[in-house]
Amino acid sequence: MDKNIEVLRKVKLFDGIDENLEAMLQCLGGEVKTYDRGEIILLTGQPVPAVGVILSGEVQVIQEDYYGNRSILTELSPSHIFGEAFASAGVKESPVTVLAKTNASVMFLGIERIINTCPNSCVFHNHLIENLLKILARKNILLSNKNQLLSRRTIQDKVLSYLSLQAEKKGNLAFEIPFSRNELADFLCVDRSALSRVLSKLQKEGIIEYTNNHFKLL
Repeated sequence: MDKNIEVLRKVKLFDGIDENLEAMLQCLGGEVKTYDRGEIILLTGQPVPAVGVILSGEVQVIQEDYYGNRSILTELSPSHIFGEAFASAGVKESPVTVLAKTNASVMFLGIERIINTCPNSCVFHNHLIENLLKILARKNILLSNKNQLLSRRTIQDKVLSYLSLQAEKKGNLAFEIPFSRNELADFLCVDRSALSRVLSKLQKEGIIEYTNNHFKLL
């Protein structure tokens, strides 16, 4: 557990609980599992009784429709969490699949231990619940932003909106994106070939520059 403490200190769910972090982890329990690249962490249709905390590696949250079309909802790295909304809502079947993009390790914390105070009346529980509510609110805002992005009428509008958001997030007109071309197409819900044509067109017009995953807005 000691090697994971520094990562856990950065987890938003544990904000303000630094001094009691190790005691809190003993109270919450938790199980650490490791996954190979490409391995499924959570499959669509499975129950979601726990919150996943990423300790190492990168994971993707994806959604597939009836016809097998895949959309990447988000990509997560160490100190990020997933499953908190579904677990808190008591969803019996996950509507998404969580996949290990690289070799990864994840700590699972039972939602019941998070939202219910224990017999020891640990002082951190109220803080933990407050943090959980803040995380749910922030992710609701991010989902709204994603919906606005996907509502753009053309692929070019979607691409420029996405790149503008990334530049704003990084605070720099030059930045790296976390997706390959196929993954970016899945994230934007567009055709891979059409996306490549739009990127090439924008570069020829002097609107953007890019090499692999490195982009610059001109």
